Amino acid sequence: MPKIQYAQVDENGNITLPPDLARSLGISPGDEIRIEPNGHGVNLRSPLTALKRVYVEVTNKCNLNCATCMRNVWDANYGGMTLDTFQRILSSLKNMPQKPEIFFGGYGEPLSHPNCLEMIRLAKEAGHFVSLITNGILLTEQVSQQLVDLRLDKIWVSLDGASPECYMDVRLGDALPQVVENLMCLRKYKFQSFGLSIWAGVPKLGIAFVAMRRNIHSLTEVISLGTRLGAVEFSISNVLAHTAELLDENLYLRSMTLSPSAPLSPLIHMPLMDINKQTAGALTDVLKGMNRMELFGGQLNQNADQCPFVERGSLSIRQDGKVSPCLPLLYTHEYYLDDRKRTSKEFFVGDVNQADLLVIWNDAEYLKLRKRLRDFDFSPCVFCNSCELANENLEDCFGNVQPTCGGCLWAQGLIRCP
Repeated sequence: MPKIQYAQVDENGNITLPPDLARSLGISPGDEIRIEPNGHGVNLRSPLTALKRVYVEVTNKCNLNCATCMRNVWDANYGGMTLDTFQRILSSLKNMPQKPEIFFGGYGEPLSHPNCLEMIRLAKEAGHFVSLITNGILLTEQVSQQLVDLRLDKIWVSLDGASPECYMDVRLGDALPQVVENLMCLRKYKFQSFGLSIWAGVPKLGIAFVAMRRNIHSLTEVISLGTRLGAVEFSISNVLAHTAELLDENLYLRSMTLSPSAPLSPLIHMPLMDINKQTAGALTDVLKGMNRMELFGGQLNQNADQCPFVERGSLSIRQDGKVSPCLPLLYTHEYYLDDRKRTSKEFFVGDVNQADLLVIWNDAEYLKLRKRLRDFDFSPCVFCNSCELANENLEDCFGNVQPTCGGCLWAQGLIRCP
């Protein structure tokens, strides 16, 4: 449970935050802080100057050929990050008072990189919280023991089915028994090092699940399996339809035709309630409506028109060192809004092989872009999708130029990354 802290109000009405809280939020004197009233109080956002997470794609190569992957529709050069490039990243961050999380992930399998474990070691020695996402196939007994010894903080494993048949239908491989065996081995080494329970120690285990028509029936089974393996968190995403075939698999076609609830819509407060045959139908009908809803104390649909990558204070670094504001902009790719294809062109704000990462992060133009993304004054391409400008992310009808993010499904809460 998060630690409860208290701010102080001085005689002039100024609020002073506890130093450790301000430090964890990346707040420095002179920063502009976004304050959002929520009806019961306020939400305090981290400043746009706070770098809190660095996604590092160490390779865009993979040992699988999943039906859902962006790699099926791109024309990218394959490669891996050099140790020199990675050390340049760490060197840029070494003097930060609050070091950002290093998240090994992107559009390849990190553990297939020959220097991945060495990079994890360097990041941990530099004082970073370190996370990794993997398909779990290369998580051998030796690798599991090394990750425990290195004190990797968190490992996310992609698991799109709890049976070999369901897993194979998405991942195009019969590796589920091996993945489960690998995770049991990881659990064993954690228990040997930390004892207590399967949830104790590091790395903490998270499970990433991509929901589609063909596998949504197995979600509860995946959660049950993951819990037995020691998972402490589950990240559920819809599938991003890179092909017309995947468009038939998505579970949010109706959600793309309905704009987010208007501020003047009635706010419905729902209590904690048993979910059973009596209540399920009525609750489903209410959820389908366009009303604003507070469910069990938290308001739904608050993630619409909100860039999750800006909100978490992150940037993304491609395997060749190029820096992008987010994972989706690392590569040019195609996906579908309704039955219309949209091309998302890659977009970069710098290159760590040519400039210091913090210089790139603090660049005035990049900061201006983050402000634009935070305010999210883009045309509603996800919900409108009726003109040719929606076919690319180069320009929109509000006069914005690349990147135009009104057609981004991450910003509408439909697609999620851990």
